[in-house]
Amino acid sequence: MALPDYFKIGSLVSTSTGVSSQAIANGATFTSTNEIDNTTDRYGYMAVEAVWQYASAPTANKSVEVYLLRSLDGTNYEEVGSQALVAAFSPPADTATHRRVLLTALPLIAAKYKFAVRNVDTAQAITISLNAWCYYESIED
Repeated sequence: MALPDYFKIGSLVSTSTGVSSQAIANGATFTSTNEIDNTTDRYGYMAVEAVWQYASAPTANKSVEVYLLRSLDGTNYEEVGSQALVAAFSPPADTATHRRVLLTALPLIAAKYKFAVRNVDTAQAITISLNAWCYYESIED
């Protein structure tokens, strides 16, 4: 009798997001020029982490938003908007360096992607990096 199948997570593969120590003014949005091309490797999922700090303490309980912009035709990307919002967080009102895992299993299709970050209303410029890792999930006997 065969043993039950189980899901196996593959190794995490570091993927450049194009958001590295990027300064983003209050109320501004930064869109990476770096493309994540998932049309060849066709990873199933992505994990995303944010690392940030402020030179001056931001206003507490305000928002930073992270968007994943898709290009189904490989050329034209969707706009920054609610349909592309994948994570948001409220940074604490201090100047320490913070690290937060935003997503652990963001589904991917065979397309191209770019990240965008919006400093919605923190009243200070944020310096932020997004780290991403793609991976497969398989069913094994």
